[in-house]
Amino acid sequence: MTPRPTASSFAVLGLLGVQPWTAYDLVAQSKRSLHWFWPRSERHLYAELKRLVERGHAEAHVEGRRRQRTRYTITPGGRAALQEWLHTEPAPPTLEIEGLLRVMLGDQGTVDDLRAALETTARQRRKLRAEGIPLVADLLATGGPFPQRLHLNERLVCFYADFDNLLIQWCEETLAEIETWHGTQDIGLTPRGRKRLVRVITEEP
Repeated sequence: MTPRPTASSFAVLGLLGVQPWTAYDLVAQSKRSLHWFWPRSERHLYAELKRLVERGHAEAHVEGRRRQRTRYTITPGGRAALQEWLHTEPAPPTLEIEGLLRVMLGDQGTVDDLRAALETTARQRRKLRAEGIPLVADLLATGGPFPQRLHLNERLVCFYADFDNLLIQWCEETLAEIETWHGTQDIGLTPRGRKRLVRVITEEP
């Protein structure tokens, strides 16, 4: 029995709504788009394509003779299901960053452990940002593969860039804070920490 469609199902279906894809090309396109804010493994994407066909939301057509490949196309039923899903309320945003988990549990390790986790998180984020810069440069220079969709992609790119900057800045601020600690336990609220918490409840977004 095919499981109920998930947000990932509709993410893949939405890519098919842009144009038909082979599985290989869809995975490649997902690395330019979904990967940045809805990461899923190649195996997951391949499996999702098969489930879309089982639900009747997509059709699979084998092309070629010697080097065969399967191209997936959205069906009218699939487009209707996608439009129906787009009318629903999105799930609440979630955040999953192991570096923040390490901070929450920081009093069970050492300052060196905490420092290393923060430095690694910032370095990883800078690396991801650097990997995305050529894609943004390509959008500016050529419009990318779908220039007619740049009004949407620009919003996603700018969110991701702002998030990168926020996380890197937070890591640097937290690294500076822990340099004033004598350890990771029994420190309590510092004067600088109090100012930051007051800012949280007084500043409007």
